Amino acid sequence: MNMDFMASLSSSFQELGDIFSHSDMEGFPIDRQYTKTRFPLTSNSQRRDISNLGIWTLSSAKLGFGIQQLREDSLSTYWQSDGSQPHTVTVYFPRKVYVSEFCIYLDFKSDESYTPSKMSILIGNAMTDMREVQNVELEEPTGWYNFALGKLINGTYNPVKTHYIQLVILQNQHNGRDTHIRNMKILGLREEPVIAFPVFIENSYSKYTMLR
Repeated sequence: MNMDFMASLSSSFQELGDIFSHSDMEGFPIDRQYTKTRFPLTSNSQRRDISNLGIWTLSSAKLGFGIQQLREDSLSTYWQSDGSQPHTVTVYFPRKVYVSEFCIYLDFKSDESYTPSKMSILIGNAMTDMREVQNVELEEPTGWYNFALGKLINGTYNPVKTHYIQLVILQNQHNGRDTHIRNMKILGLREEPVIAFPVFIENSYSKYTMLR
């Protein structure tokens, strides 16, 4: 593990404690529950897949095992990092969006020591104000792992609006060096379309404001 990175990450969180008030951080506990499913979560009346709205960046990638392989609708392809830990996947949304779940497919049976074991998920409106909203350890994981990203209010996770989401892989199974991730999806709130009607203020339009 890169100790310099962990030290800087810890320092950043300490600084964030001064920037954000208690109410800002409330509802963002660490080690929140996640769900494990055999099949990926799909869009419904309340959520939609917003993965294609983001710009994806990897900390490193082996040739032929990059973003395209990570984003394909196939579990036989994967992203493979090609550098020192920690490994990161960063998604930037140019337009601020509501996010609800971060979904990742892992396959220990196929990838063995390339499979992540310790991960952190951060969100923020700039790379300088990222906040950790998930910190999880997994043992020999296989399947879809779905992490809630919204604020916890009255026992329910409510979507939160953000520009950035970042996955940080801190450690692999059996202390492996590089990592494999076979698929990732980001789900967000299905927002109602806003229809704006023009406001006519010219005197020439006033005669049309009366009902006959």
